[in-house]
Amino acid sequence: MSKSNGTKRPSNHRFPALQERSLEEGRSERVRILMASHRAEACLTAPAPGRESDWRDSVYRALTLLRASMGEASERGESAGGLIAELKVKGGKYYHRVDRLQQEFDEMVRRCEATIEHLRCEGEGESIDYADIRQRVTWLLTSLKHHQAREADLVYEAHGLDLSIGDH
Repeated sequence: MSKSNGTKRPSNHRFPALQERSLEEGRSERVRILMASHRAEACLTAPAPGRESDWRDSVYRALTLLRASMGEASERGESAGGLIAELKVKGGKYYHRVDRLQQEFDEMVRRCEATIEHLRCEGEGESIDYADIRQRVTWLLTSLKHHQAREADLVYEAHGLDLSIGDH
């Protein structure tokens, strides 16, 4: 039984110890990304008029942290502790879903990097379009939340493992 919602988990425990380690790694990645996302959200909602340079710098640092967290996840096999990557078997049942998730994640990394570069290149004293930056980053954070939900669904369907980071 799943501890979080009382539903039965699909049975697919070929490598229980390996899966548990991967599950904990996946949850840790999600926590790091979640914390970095929260920091970015907090920076975005800070007042910008009259303090554009400080605002830009705090958003830049928050996005740099988010990008690093996303990079760590990507190195482990596109997040979820490698549980996603192991499903990408050519011709396998989950191949196309995993491929789409990986492409989606790569696009989010590129958008994050592009926004970081945009913030880095804005000169001192130049007017910052903070509404545009807020919109870009909000889009990125929303996309990331949807992506993580699809990852969790796929890992649960394929492995019977719950990636959520609530009570377990």
